[in-house]
Amino acid sequence: MSLSGRSQSALADLDGSDDEESVVTHVSSIPSLASSRSAHTRFEEALKTAQLQLDVERTRNRELKEKNAVLEASKPQRSKKNVPPELLAYDSEIRTLAKKYGVTVELFFPRTPTTNAVSQSSPIDSLSFSSADRYATILTEELCLVAELDAILPEHLRRVRNMNSFHDMFAQGMQSGRSDILYKLRDNADQIFELLKVHFVPNFPRLEVPEIVKMLGIKDTGTVSPRFTIWYPLLFKNMKVDMRKPFLNWRPLGQILKAALWGKASLVDGFVRRSGPKTNGRRWQVSAVTPGSIAWAATICMFSPDSEFPGNGIGHTSKIDYYEVFRAYKRVLVAKWTDPHIQQVVGEMNAFVFGKSGSTSAQSKTGAIEDLSAEIDAALAAMDAAV
Repeated sequence: MSLSGRSQSALADLDGSDDEESVVTHVSSIPSLASSRSAHTRFEEALKTAQLQLDVERTRNRELKEKNAVLEASKPQRSKKNVPPELLAYDSEIRTLAKKYGVTVELFFPRTPTTNAVSQSSPIDSLSFSSADRYATILTEELCLVAELDAILPEHLRRVRNMNSFHDMFAQGMQSGRSDILYKLRDNADQIFELLKVHFVPNFPRLEVPEIVKMLGIKDTGTVSPRFTIWYPLLFKNMKVDMRKPFLNWRPLGQILKAALWGKASLVDGFVRRSGPKTNGRRWQVSAVTPGSIAWAATICMFSPDSEFPGNGIGHTSKIDYYEVFRAYKRVLVAKWTDPHIQQVVGEMNAFVFGKSGSTSAQSKTGAIEDLSAEIDAALAAMDAAV
């Protein structure tokens, strides 16, 4: 460090070599101290930068692991033992239909423990599965579940629908298709819910986000057993629960369906569907919302601590019985499908998702949500009273 002329003159006037040496030594130590402080500051900044980069890399690593899991689950399983050759020949078709069924009809493969109807040969004699009478008894509900599955299958697959090998392939196709869609939805959920992107990274503590807690109406979030409700505020206009008019806040549901059917680009304002890469919507040839698709979107909206919907329907972390949640939504929608309120929702969603107007006729411990019969009955009663 060089001294100014005034500083040098002051030092020259000092008497005694020891004093002079002391002062010079003190002055010469100043740059060393400043340099040390500067180095410490640079070290702290570098540490912060490294920590941020580490967080980014961890997030990328989690995303890559999830993507690899989806790709692995989606790979054709042609080495299965005891699978008839005719089924293996239809492997790609089965997976495509299973993915469509999982979004537009049922979130999970049909359960028919009472009638074992899904293992019976076609055709299944049942009531109309679009009628509220399908829920009259356990018998009619199970028969209608299978009839609804048959309706989506071509004749050559209906003939083998009762085979266990078909059940396994179709259920696996539903699971891998669901994982693929959920992975892509999480990548765009920030646009749908207007929240930070990091909130939808797998394993992010979403129940610590006040906005999410408010949207879902979760209680006891600070405990080991937070309480969820199927009729959460996000499903209602202005986030105010009114059981006379569920699903009136249809836009988030519509955005979820739109992204699942037409891809990320469809969320941009002014999006117009044109020719290009085949989307799910084009492959499935869907043109209107259904009770199943609205119920699917409402269930997906429960972006709880779970990052996946397991085959048994029970959330690993939340213990929510998603099978029963979906069933409750769909039952209300089927029962009230022709009501003016539901038809208004259907018309708005059709216009938003498909660019068209008008309606369409188209034993486990759960912990967080128990028996939903009372909530279903209360919802139906409230809607009846509103007519």
